[in-house]
Order: sequence, then C-alpha cells, then structure tokens
Amino acid sequence: MYMNSKTGRRFFTIMGCLFLLYTAIFSSASIYSLGYIQGHELIQLSTSVMCFCLAYLYPQFKQNDERTKTIKERGMFLSYFFFGGYSVILMLLFQFELLTLTGYQTVSLIVSLMIVTVFSSFVILSKRY
Repeated sequence: MYMNSKTGRRFFTIMGCLFLLYTAIFSSASIYSLGYIQGHELIQLSTSVMCFCLAYLYPQFKQNDERTKTIKERGMFLSYFFFGGYSVILMLLFQFELLTLTGYQTVSLIVSLMIVTVFSSFVILSKRY
C-alpha cells in the first residue's frame, strides 16, 4: 500500500486525536472512580504525542535518506542523556520521599518520558538538520 505525504500525515493526526480522546476518557474514569491516575493514561498520552510527532515528520522520514538517519541517530543519542537525568531525578525524589508511586505508575512514567523524549528530540533535530 502506497501512502502519499498528505495521507500519512492525516493518518497520524487522526490516530493522535483518537489516542488523546482515549486518554481523556480513561483519565476521567480513573479520577472519578479511584481519585487518582493509575499510570496507563500517561502511556496513552505519550502515544498521542508520538503520533503527532510522526505526522509532522512523515514527509521527511518517508524518504529514508541520510538526513533521516542522522536525525534518528542523534535523537536517540540525545535521549540517552535525558533518560539518565530522569533516572537521577526520580531516584532523588524517591530517596527523600517527595514522591510516592506504585511500581506500575513508576514504570508507566518512565516509559512515557522515554516515548515523549525520543520523538520530541526527532522533531527538534529535524528543524536543525
């Protein structure tokens, strides 16, 4: 199946809106029933951000040229430093008991931060290169 640039952007934008809608529904249901967010809502929100980033990047990533490979490589390299920073901050918050989360919420938070960091770094680097 061949998708042109406009069709690919529409697909990712629609999927981003759907994930955003699901996030709103599940978050409101969690808050009304439990009084707090469980954690999987963050992953859905980050998936929505990922879809919007891919909608922006689709025309560039479709070509799969040297520029695209450079953006992906440098984006992943830059994200490693942010992951280290997130880890240090979370360890300090847990150590001094400023943050109390369950294991599931913690893993969901880390995964969400990873997804958002990688794809937002792709967008930032695509403007630079």
